[in-house]
Amino acid sequence: MNRKESPQLARRINQSNFRKLSLHSRRYLPDALAIAAACVFVLLASHRIDLPGLYMDEVDFVNAARGGPDNNMIYMRLGSVPLLIMPYLGALKGWIYAPVFWLFGVSALTIRLPAILIAGVTLLIFFQLLKPHVGVVWATIAIWLMAVDPAILFPSRLDWGPTVLMHFFQAAILALWFSYRDKPKLWKLVLICVCAGLGFFDKFNFIWLILAFILGIALCYPDSLKNLWVSCSKLARAVTGIVLLVGVGATLFLILPILHLHAASLPPMNLEAKWTGLLTALSGEAVAYFIFETSSWIISFVPFWLIVTDCCLALAALFFLGQKAEARENRRHGFFLLLISFLVFVQILVTPQAGGPHHYSMIFPLPLLAFIFLAQPLYRQLAAKTVQRFAALLVVCAAFCVFTVNVYNLGGYLSHLRANSHYNARSSPEIYSLSQYVNEHGLGVQRVISVDWGLQNQLHALAPRKLQKRMGDCWPFFQRMENENQESQVAALNSIFPEGKSLALTFAASKETFPETRRNFLAALATHPELKSRLVKDFWSAGERIYEVYEIDRSPTRTAMDHAAPNRNSGYTPASPMQTAVAAPLRRIAVKRGPI
Repeated sequence: MNRKESPQLARRINQSNFRKLSLHSRRYLPDALAIAAACVFVLLASHRIDLPGLYMDEVDFVNAARGGPDNNMIYMRLGSVPLLIMPYLGALKGWIYAPVFWLFGVSALTIRLPAILIAGVTLLIFFQLLKPHVGVVWATIAIWLMAVDPAILFPSRLDWGPTVLMHFFQAAILALWFSYRDKPKLWKLVLICVCAGLGFFDKFNFIWLILAFILGIALCYPDSLKNLWVSCSKLARAVTGIVLLVGVGATLFLILPILHLHAASLPPMNLEAKWTGLLTALSGEAVAYFIFETSSWIISFVPFWLIVTDCCLALAALFFLGQKAEARENRRHGFFLLLISFLVFVQILVTPQAGGPHHYSMIFPLPLLAFIFLAQPLYRQLAAKTVQRFAALLVVCAAFCVFTVNVYNLGGYLSHLRANSHYNARSSPEIYSLSQYVNEHGLGVQRVISVDWGLQNQLHALAPRKLQKRMGDCWPFFQRMENENQESQVAALNSIFPEGKSLALTFAASKETFPETRRNFLAALATHPELKSRLVKDFWSAGERIYEVYEIDRSPTRTAMDHAAPNRNSGYTPASPMQTAVAAPLRRIAVKRGPI
């Protein structure tokens, strides 16, 4: 090799290395961007992770995760293992969290961070779902829009519903089905069935997605069903039929008692209210109002126009798509996702007990995915470069607009996450101070009673095991106490407050979940002089009284003549019979939420 050839060879080697580096960067850059989006999601969702305060439904699973040493939030067991937390809620989340609590204990961090991490993995599954079909650019745009969307970020932070495992199994089922369409393998169908079963066990309203998924396949992919039927043996068909019949029967057996299907008592369907509920849930407005009791900063037009755009794209795809197999397949996927969204919404509409934001959350992010699958083939169909560039500019501008709105809404959320912000009383950060007080003083009393709904689960979850046995949730009795006769009231109060000292915890006036619970509790103190009471502690947040702690000292029962004397320590004077008669028709009955 002479000196003239040496620089040329070096130049060729450098060019070859540069091409290899460029090829590797192109190959791995989209995955790196997707992982970065998931990391941003986790960091944003973890910001000041202890705020807002733990919500009662958020910790339903904690006792099951700790092995269920008592029966708090344990509806059914399989031997000694908790099986159902509620009649419609399985203990799957408790099983997942058991090693977390065993290693790190129970706290806001250990309750919320695992759910956030699972939600981050769900985003990556959606990315892998999109990338083979629409390309890395469209998939990356979608994943970054979802990563800063408060409609998934804050429900995942609180796992309000719960929704985290629901979205995880939803993403897994869709990704497996689209993968099966590309390369049919029996194991993919088996995994789909496993994910569907686990999703249903996690929470029974997952049946909405399962039914919508099955109907969507029957209408959008009849060729797959036909090929699957032809490829199966007669024995496999018989076994499949039996399994389906058993599954349908078991589902009806579990769900029908929950729905309480009595045609005469069903409320009329309110399409407008449920449509509004869907839009507020998908914009993040509903969760903001739930946490902070205000959502004034939320820009909420995106979900409505996204759904309208999806419908327009669906019509355009019917008339303008060519005969390319890839374009037809993506169009079919888009119609499939739109159909699932519609069918889930219809099931929510006809279910009287449904209508909460955690129910509508099942539809997220199907409208966005449908947009991607419908827009991408239409964009590819544009032949003229000028028109294609204009279409690309429209898509980029729309994505930037949605991203900006999501970041703005998210910024409003994060700016409200301060200790001195106004929170819903049931999500107040003062729950940690109340828990600390109860843990310090609870072992010195006979019982620790929660008078209203929204206190027991958090305090039970954060209490030491020795104290948990003394804690009780008595809001159902205090809610209906005024309808009980005197003998029943005395028997119940004697059971709730044993002789000696007890602590009774309640929300402050105007903060109650069920106003009648506090009212009846104070009435019981006033009309039963054997229950000596005093307010020993109250808790304030942002200038508002949130919680009250009463010490109840029950002495041996006195004569019945003393029952009419007011208890001056309670600060409550019983209403006269005339006042009670006037107030009775005006009594408001609060409803926590539907049973599924």
